[in-house]
Amino acid sequence: MDFSSDQLEVSNPVTEFRQIPALSVQLDVHNRDLVLDDGAEFEMWSFEDEQYERGFPGPTLRLQEGKIFHGTVHPSMGPHTLHWHGMEPDPRNDGVGHTSFEVDGQYTYQFQPEPGRPGDPNYGAAGTYFYHCHVNTPLHVQMGMFGPLVIDPVVHPDYPVSAGARRAFVDGPEYDIDTEALFAPYCVDPRWHEMGHAEGLSGEDAGLNRFEPRHFYLLGGELARRPAGRELVWSLSSLRANVEGGPKKPTLLRTVNANYLPNLVTFTDAAGTEVKIGEIISHDGRPYRDTSVPGAPALSCRDAGYPLTTSRLSYGAAERYEMLLHPPTPGRYYLRVDWKHWITGTVVGTRIVPIDAT
Repeated sequence: MDFSSDQLEVSNPVTEFRQIPALSVQLDVHNRDLVLDDGAEFEMWSFEDEQYERGFPGPTLRLQEGKIFHGTVHPSMGPHTLHWHGMEPDPRNDGVGHTSFEVDGQYTYQFQPEPGRPGDPNYGAAGTYFYHCHVNTPLHVQMGMFGPLVIDPVVHPDYPVSAGARRAFVDGPEYDIDTEALFAPYCVDPRWHEMGHAEGLSGEDAGLNRFEPRHFYLLGGELARRPAGRELVWSLSSLRANVEGGPKKPTLLRTVNANYLPNLVTFTDAAGTEVKIGEIISHDGRPYRDTSVPGAPALSCRDAGYPLTTSRLSYGAAERYEMLLHPPTPGRYYLRVDWKHWITGTVVGTRIVPIDAT
C-alpha cells in the first residue's frame, strides 16, 4: 500500500532484485504519420527497436516460460509505461501507472513467465498476449502503442516436439512453425488521432467516451516472416493452412483483439458457406482443459475426446485466442472479421482474408 499510494511520474526507477536475463529488449517510443493498407494516413504512436523502426504495431516479442525477461522502455512525448497484458508480474513490473509509476526517463521491466506442468490447469504462462502503454490508456492504445507478445512453453521430457513443430502449451498439441500466424483486428477513429499525449487527463471533456471508427484493419501475418524495416505497417493480406491429415502439423492461428468494438470471426469455404475448421485450444493464455474430475490430470479438451471446433468466434477488446486450423481438403477458404456496434450490434466494418490450404 505504501508503494502504490504515491507513485506517479518517475524519471529513472530502479529495477529491484535485478537478475541476468535470457532475453533483453530495448523499446523506444516514436510518433510518425503512417499509411495503412486502405491508403489512409494517420499520426501513429508506437514502440520501436532496431529491427522494426518507426513501424506499427510494436515489435513482436517472443519469450519462453521459466526464463528471465528484461524490457527497457525509453519514453518520449511525455511519460509512458509497458504493461504486459495478462502476464500479471509484481506491481512494480506490471506497467500500470496507477499502481506503480509512469516512466519519464527509462525503466527496465523484469519478469519470469511461469513454467507449465502437464495436466495442471493452475500452472503455465504459454500463450498469446500483448504489451501496451498504460498511461492515458484508451488514447495511447488507439494511437498504436501496443505490440504482440508470445510466450512459448518449456519442453517437457514426456512431451517431445517433432522437427519443424512447437507445442502450444507444455502438454498441448503440436503445430507447424512455418505457417504459424497472428491477426489483430484494429480500427481507427480519425478524431482521436488529432489529440495530444495528455488529452483529457486534466478533467476536460476530450470526447474519449465517444469512439466512432471509420477505418477497419487486420494487422499481422505469419510470425516467422514479419517484414523488418522503417515505417512499415504489418498488415494481414492472406493466410496459409496445412490440410488436415497431411504430412505437416496443423497451422496455429493466434488472435489479439486490439480495438474497442466487439468482433465476430467467421471461417467460410470458397462459396461462402461456414466451415468448422477452427479448433479453439486456449483463451487469454489459459488452455481449455477437462477439469471435471477433481485431483485427476486435467487433459486438454482435444486429448479428453472433445475438441472445441467451430466456424465462429465472437470476442471483445483485449481478448486473445489460439486456434488450430483444420481445413478438410486443399483449396481456398476465407477468414471474415466483422466489427459490431456496441449497442445495436449492427456490423459497421468487414475485412475478408483468403486462407490457402495445401
